Amino acid sequence: MMPSHSIRAFIGIDFDSETRKRLLAIQRDKLKLDQFSSVKTVDPRIAHITLSFLGNKTSSELSLIVEALRSISFRPFRLTLCGIGVFPNMKRIRVIHVGMRDSKDTKTLHELILKALKGHEPDKKKFDPHITLGRVKRIIPEELTLLAAAITPLSTSFVGQLNVSSFQLKKSTLTPTGPIYDTLEEFRL
Repeated sequence: MMPSHSIRAFIGIDFDSETRKRLLAIQRDKLKLDQFSSVKTVDPRIAHITLSFLGNKTSSELSLIVEALRSISFRPFRLTLCGIGVFPNMKRIRVIHVGMRDSKDTKTLHELILKALKGHEPDKKKFDPHITLGRVKRIIPEELTLLAAAITPLSTSFVGQLNVSSFQLKKSTLTPTGPIYDTLEEFRL
């Protein structure tokens, strides 16, 4: 019997080109993330909101997941993207992100996905919807201070509105130059 090939997968929300331009402007112009050697920025062309990380799945498991996701019924909604923040905190920055106000619909969609995928073991981490702008790979104390100083005044800044009319099942291929994401299936709301 041949071994089953597995695919690293997640469920997410993609953005329109205007939102991607805004993310790039925040990274380059407002935060100047390219000046920090400790920060690896996320390419805005692949940025997304992760609804559920699935991990490695076989093609037969993915077929069942697609069927389960097709059963979800929800309406399109609008998100307000605002506030630049960090995980876990300003003293130990690991992730720089854009937050969102009125994320109730995103959380509801996440819950519907978890319910539909019961038995497919999606990620069990607490769901905190956000858009990752960059990751801090190693702490350089001088940079950490400058980074915190750049982020703090943007903690409540308005980034834009995002109309959500679909979500996607994505394949994630890790490469030395960064991840490559391919849409396996799109689900309209």
